[in-house]
Amino acid sequence: MSVFRPRETRDISGGGSFNPFDNPAVPLQSVAFDSVYGLLNRQNNASGEVVTVDRSLAIPTVWRCIGLLATVIAGCPLKVYKDPGKRIVRVASLDPSNFATTYTPYELWELCVAHVCLWGNAYVKKIRGAADQILDLVPINPSLVKVVLDDDGDKVFLVKTINKDGSTGEPEVLTEFEVMHIPGLGYDGLRGLSPITIAAQTFGTTLAADKLAAKFFSSGSMLSGIVKVKVPLPDQASADEIKRRWRVTHAGIGNEGDVAVLDAETDFQPLTIPPNDLQFLESREWQVSEVARMFGIPPHLIGDESKSTSWGTGIEQQNIGFVAYTIAGWTERISQRVTREIVATRGQYASYDLTQLMRGSTTERFGAYALGIQWGWLTRNECRVKEDMEPIKGLDKPLTPLNMSDGSIPPAAVNPNVVPPVAADKAPPGDDPKQLKDEKS
Repeated sequence: MSVFRPRETRDISGGGSFNPFDNPAVPLQSVAFDSVYGLLNRQNNASGEVVTVDRSLAIPTVWRCIGLLATVIAGCPLKVYKDPGKRIVRVASLDPSNFATTYTPYELWELCVAHVCLWGNAYVKKIRGAADQILDLVPINPSLVKVVLDDDGDKVFLVKTINKDGSTGEPEVLTEFEVMHIPGLGYDGLRGLSPITIAAQTFGTTLAADKLAAKFFSSGSMLSGIVKVKVPLPDQASADEIKRRWRVTHAGIGNEGDVAVLDAETDFQPLTIPPNDLQFLESREWQVSEVARMFGIPPHLIGDESKSTSWGTGIEQQNIGFVAYTIAGWTERISQRVTREIVATRGQYASYDLTQLMRGSTTERFGAYALGIQWGWLTRNECRVKEDMEPIKGLDKPLTPLNMSDGSIPPAAVNPNVVPPVAADKAPPGDDPKQLKDEKS
């Protein structure tokens, strides 16, 4: 049985300038993987710079955005709970203390988030034991994977194999039973789209601006321009010699700001464009804002504090907005996939603990703990655990305010000092229940 549908054998390598984005009816995976990426990286980028994953990471803002997302998400604990009672369950492949796994959970999810940010997809191979239990999770380089549908409509992964001599062998065909696929944002429901590829124009412009700035400052001379010779030169070699002597004397960072000395037969006309005219600073600010916008990062987290932001009125509010609008979407995407393919047990689910990201100041936290303890929905030991402190014996019982009850508990059971009222028909003759209570008190 062929793993390809007839419509998925289409390729653009035979010629023409077919662009899969011009026809949304043709899924991205229908076109040869390498051809699509080559087309988008070169033909759909007017900056003249070839945008690749490696080159995009050379942009400081891209490196910071991806690193921030990957490290923040990897640093949040991914826990598996069991209902009822939300009891924590140990899963071997997700346990940081399991030395049988290749990667720690932090390394695994950091790499997966980076893969989704760069390629739009993360692929994790499930290493199973004799009883099909998952023993280990190993990420696969997304550049080696192509996603297709087989004749039954099931998702299949074609993984390129690299031989010892560096040559490419026959692709390994894996199923969803063997690979966990975490797709990013896409439009065909099969695979995510690479932000680096989709925004090749933006990243290409950034690379071009960096190259222009490097070339501008590497010349090191504010005097570059035209050297006019007032007498005719006998040949090109004479002109080349004058140019060489000028560059040796005045070009380079060491000669920046030096004074040019000309003879009576030469004149210099500077053609240098001032940095203000090139708008280097404005261009850099635009690059930072555009890249941060692509990844949903608040500007202050990547060092851009030059402009006001609508993420919140303070740093704390901006951080909460970052968690709510960016991090929460990533963690939910990963936890639901882990629940379906790694946990796969009814009544159990995986969920990220984001409380560390939402923590306020010490005063705010302790005030919240006091309210929780006072009203009985937090124990004192639970608060100690949240602050990374060891539990103390006897602090596991919730406290209940003396003036609070659910109505079914007799008042005397809550407060022994309360005297239950005596019905008037049962009171001794001549005895007033209220008076007896007052005399007893």
